[in-house]
Amino acid sequence: MAVSSISAAVQRVEDTFTKKPGLALQPDTPAHAVLTAGLAIEVRDPHGHVVHTDLPAVMGGGGDEAAPGWLLRAGLASCTATVIAMRAERLGIRLDRLEVSAHSRSDARGLLGLGDAVPPGPLDVDLQIRLEAAGVAPQVLADLAAWADAHSPVTDALRRALQVRVTVNPPLAAA
Repeated sequence: MAVSSISAAVQRVEDTFTKKPGLALQPDTPAHAVLTAGLAIEVRDPHGHVVHTDLPAVMGGGGDEAAPGWLLRAGLASCTATVIAMRAERLGIRLDRLEVSAHSRSDARGLLGLGDAVPPGPLDVDLQIRLEAAGVAPQVLADLAAWADAHSPVTDALRRALQVRVTVNPPLAAA
C-alpha cells in the first residue's frame, strides 16, 4: 500500500520532533478579536483568516453570526476529527465516513452574572463520533477514536485546568 501524502508529512514531523524535541514547543497562532458593532466581533489571525461572532438577538446581538460558545464546540469537533483523520492515515486506515458532533449544555445565568454558583461556561460536553472504514473491525475504530480523544489539543485544553493570564491595556503585539 502506498503511503499517503498526509501520512508521509506526519511521519516527517514525528521523526523531526523525536530527534529534536525542542522544535515541537512553539507559540500557537494568536487570535485577535475586535468589536465591530453591537456585540459583533471580528477575529483575525496573522495569516489573514477571519471569523465573525455575534450573540443571538435574544441576548442583544444581531444573531447573524455564530456565537463564541459555538466556536468552542466547532473547535472541539473539528480538532477531534482532524486527529482521527491524521491517525487513520498513519495506520493505513481508509475512512469511508468521519463525522464528529460536539454538544454542550449551558446555563445563561452564568454569562449574565446572575448567581455566583452558576458557571458561565458549559456544564457538560458530549462528543459523538461516527466512523466507518470498509474491512476495519469496530474495535479498531473505537481504539482510533479513543486515541484521537486522548491526543486532541482542544479536548486536552477543555479537560486540563489551564492558567489564563489577563492583562488589561498591554502593548499590543503586531498582528
